[in-house]
Amino acid sequence: MFNRRKFLKTTTVAGAGIAALPLLACTDKPKDSAPTKAAMQKAPFDGKVMENEIHQRVKKAFPSPIIIDKIEVVDVKNRFFCRVTDTNGRTGLAAMNKGRFQSTETIFTKLAAMNFIGKDARNIVRLPDEILKLERNYKFVSLPYWNAIGTIEIALWDLLGKLANRPVYTFLGEKKRNAYPVYISSLERENPFEGETDRVLKTLEATGAKAVKFKVGGRMKNVEPYITRTNKWVPYMRDKVGDNITLYVDGNSSYTADEAIEVLKMIESYGVAFFEEPCYWQDLWSHKLVKEAATSCKIAGGEQDFSFDQFKLMAEIGAMDTLQPDVYYHGGIVRTLKISHLADYYGLGFTPHSPKAGPMAAAPNQVFAVCPVLSHHQEYRVGGEKKQKKWHSPVLPVDGKLTIFETPGLGIAYDNDIWKKESIYWTSKNS
Repeated sequence: MFNRRKFLKTTTVAGAGIAALPLLACTDKPKDSAPTKAAMQKAPFDGKVMENEIHQRVKKAFPSPIIIDKIEVVDVKNRFFCRVTDTNGRTGLAAMNKGRFQSTETIFTKLAAMNFIGKDARNIVRLPDEILKLERNYKFVSLPYWNAIGTIEIALWDLLGKLANRPVYTFLGEKKRNAYPVYISSLERENPFEGETDRVLKTLEATGAKAVKFKVGGRMKNVEPYITRTNKWVPYMRDKVGDNITLYVDGNSSYTADEAIEVLKMIESYGVAFFEEPCYWQDLWSHKLVKEAATSCKIAGGEQDFSFDQFKLMAEIGAMDTLQPDVYYHGGIVRTLKISHLADYYGLGFTPHSPKAGPMAAAPNQVFAVCPVLSHHQEYRVGGEKKQKKWHSPVLPVDGKLTIFETPGLGIAYDNDIWKKESIYWTSKNS
């Protein structure tokens, strides 16, 4: 068993009370104590060059201001969209998570949306940090806050792309790939694992995907019946998919370091390629212990994280192998792309969290077009082949890959008739 207390005492930054982030591994890293030798040889990464380049591309494309006049939350087909409108009546859209918006509505409307009104959309790269400094917004920094900012930023990118009649990625950097491989992501912990495995197999067949991710542990707890479920499901899944399908597992903060290391030994015996968020997501040091105990499996994380400085700390002390920000949770397209450049700078992997199979997959898709490093497979929700709707362009892998969307804006085309039956859930005009 690992002695975590002894480890913390002998580490230079032990006891600093630093909140941690999980990461996912794509390249073998030296098992040095923190900070890593590679980090000590590099100047701190801040991403300013990348941000300035994007800002200049936007300004070059649009010589005149594009003033944000209105922000709305629109209910269409029982789904929520953020719609931004400029003073000339031109619009951009971002699909939203309806339930999460309703749980954090005040943060979205008062702290985020109202502070975008009257701003020049051409300053999209700098607006999130400027709004953070307004009043006391910084006191509310959290995943709900950055999810609100990110949703609006994504809608603004859709507006800019449509105005320029080109995909968003063309503002973000040089195109690196035309498509990317996906893994089928199971989100289920409660139903019988045999049935969930059958659902995975159907989506594998429908999409041609060559990788699967499924849940282990009990989501922030390691108790029965989840212990037995994990021990049975891992070998069962390997048997059902065969040796040619890559397996990944997601712990969702279920384990202590010692418990995670025991699970690690078992999943490595079945060839699992990465272990996502095995320990409590803020416990950086436990993830480092698990990472250093691994022999073949990579350690992944970052889904819950919304701080660039947290990701940078993760990279500098060698806590994990690969970074997994969520484009929405982390505050939008530019902030997420910045993490991919951070990963590249430190030789880490980059595999964002994004269990989507509909319009919300558009934002990460545009990031994937240009990000300098993209590791493993990318997330695609189980059953996604059945979630495609006639009123939007398909988000469906072919031969295990999703292509980069080329439609102007975020890349999703909608049937115009659906907006005839929309209802406005919230609008900045009446606030």
